[in-house]
Amino acid sequence: MTIKARKNNKVRVVNYNHDFGDLVLFSANKYQSVHRWYPLVEGFSSELVRRIVGEQTTFPQVCLDPFGGVGTTALTCQDLGIKCFSFENNPFFYNLARTKLRSDYDPDQFEALISSLEKAVNGAKKKPSLPRLETDTLFESKDKDKWIFDKSVSYGIFDIVSWISNIDDSLKQYRGLFECALASILVPVSNVFRNGKCLSYKNDWKEIKISRKEVHDRVLDICRTKILIDLRTRFIIKPLMHNFIHTSHGDARKLISDLRNDSIDIVITSPPYLNSRDYADIYRLELWVLGYLSTFAEEKKIRKSAIRSHVQTVWEDCEYPNVKELEIFIKHINSLNGQLWNKNIPNMIKGYFADMHGMLQDLKSKLKNGAMLYINVANSAYGNKVCEVDVIIAEIAQQIGYSPVEIREVRHVKSSRQQKEVDKLRESIIVLEH
Repeated sequence: MTIKARKNNKVRVVNYNHDFGDLVLFSANKYQSVHRWYPLVEGFSSELVRRIVGEQTTFPQVCLDPFGGVGTTALTCQDLGIKCFSFENNPFFYNLARTKLRSDYDPDQFEALISSLEKAVNGAKKKPSLPRLETDTLFESKDKDKWIFDKSVSYGIFDIVSWISNIDDSLKQYRGLFECALASILVPVSNVFRNGKCLSYKNDWKEIKISRKEVHDRVLDICRTKILIDLRTRFIIKPLMHNFIHTSHGDARKLISDLRNDSIDIVITSPPYLNSRDYADIYRLELWVLGYLSTFAEEKKIRKSAIRSHVQTVWEDCEYPNVKELEIFIKHINSLNGQLWNKNIPNMIKGYFADMHGMLQDLKSKLKNGAMLYINVANSAYGNKVCEVDVIIAEIAQQIGYSPVEIREVRHVKSSRQQKEVDKLRESIIVLEH
């Protein structure tokens, strides 16, 4: 069943590869102060936010990023003096964003704590307490064939976890800085790597030998050569805006209702792509090791609070927007008679566009007249056919009452290995006006 539609016009696709191609990659942040503290795989750069803000004829006062991730939009807006409301359902991402947005750090105090950590772990030999987790794949054990962390690495990690938890409450804001440093080395010291949609074992994982001390040294090095340097150079001048207080943890589909009507000037965001990636799985090391999860029920709750872009949750059939391109694609999917790599794909696709329709509908009353929206997405492919996600979302928006300005093609990404007949997929920025 489809959601009732009204007639709309085709949205133009414009080539912006030269201007924006590198800016939709988070890797462009690797030399940027604070942004470089944690190497996110997904997400766009701070320069993209600056470039978009610079396009506006009137400088925006209030921004919204309903898919805040690790805080790129909120932090860049903070630097520019723009209030930014940011929502994030992943608790690790949410806390990392808030850690980056804080401005009440004392570099000398942080340096003293680094020295305290170094002294505490120096020559550590006592076995630290490992958490009791429902997942049993993380730690080395004689009754397992595979594990993600060798015993020496596990000990090194939880030496630091234990020390962080014992930081005095009067200095609790610094816990996030050390957690950030630890999070950034979890995958490099593990036996796995991120292969896009999940974690896979490194080919030589059995030969990799990382000592307990090396884990300590890597964290200490990040604290000194990145975080401390940035604290000393960045916070000499206090920020004009404190977006720390405008960042919320939860489901963006629900949090939008809390915004004041006619309050938002601009939206800059990148929702999860319709590529069946489960971010609770991709970032499971950070979630489980750093104490955000201890049971599969908690993990399932995170998945359910995300928009329907992955197949690890069994989604129910639902109404979806009546858009010609989407109708054609759904018809194609149905014609395959279940011959897909996952049976949950059809309901995921319907649910994804139903979620985007609902969010754009609910957001409309929160926007000022003339507000601009910039939505970074990528097309997808299932059953060896391209789903033009950007075109479909733009037409959904037009049905609701937005004015699509253009779809900016910014680069092409490789399709998944399941789609043998589809080579590259368009990544784009949908530009809408309220």
